[in-house]
Amino acid sequence: MEIIESYERVPQEIVDGFQDLINNYDSVTCAVSDCMERFNAMSSDLKPLFDGIRLVGTAVTVKTLASDLAAAFKAIDLCRPGDIIVIDSHGSKNTAFWGENMTMSAMNRGAVGAVIDGACRDVEEIRKLRFPVLSTGIVPNVASVSGYGHVNVPIQCCGVPVNPGDIIIIDGNGVVVVPKEEAALVLQKAKDLLAKEYIIQEKIKSGATIGELINIDEVFKNVFAYQNRAVDKKE
Repeated sequence: MEIIESYERVPQEIVDGFQDLINNYDSVTCAVSDCMERFNAMSSDLKPLFDGIRLVGTAVTVKTLASDLAAAFKAIDLCRPGDIIVIDSHGSKNTAFWGENMTMSAMNRGAVGAVIDGACRDVEEIRKLRFPVLSTGIVPNVASVSGYGHVNVPIQCCGVPVNPGDIIIIDGNGVVVVPKEEAALVLQKAKDLLAKEYIIQEKIKSGATIGELINIDEVFKNVFAYQNRAVDKKE
């Protein structure tokens, strides 16, 4: 079992910057993904336990074996306020890696959510606690505690690489991961994009269409020109 307790974290003002976006705009994950060339959005298999989850936090990563909770338990103990626990369950689909007692423990440490590439249980209790959990499934049987797995190592979660200290952003559209080394740049790009989108939406409200605003006819014209050049080269 590999346990890393200390790692580089993004400055708090950057985390707060993303939180400001969540507080002031609706579809922040969409804008952030766009700013990363449409990458780093977790797959649609991931589902929230209840509606209205909107938050930003720093990743504490867990890499488990297919039936061992030990690493997840340890990760909770290492959490700082504002952290989100991200679990790679090694492809397990029918064993729970999160439950009520883990939720209460995470809340005691100040964690603000859990994202699980795998299943959870005790969903009725977790919903009452209003602790944000997203998972790829729900099952009643739980994993054992045998002492295997890793904490704060590079993992994957729902198709996206996640490293300890990365920024996790969650809203109604899903989950996006911002690599910590790119966080400051992505934050500025997202601010600029969301401000630009506001202007575009005001024009649409006044009667324009998105096709008109991006000049969709010119897009098709460029594609047709490219296809014609390709045909000419073949001939």
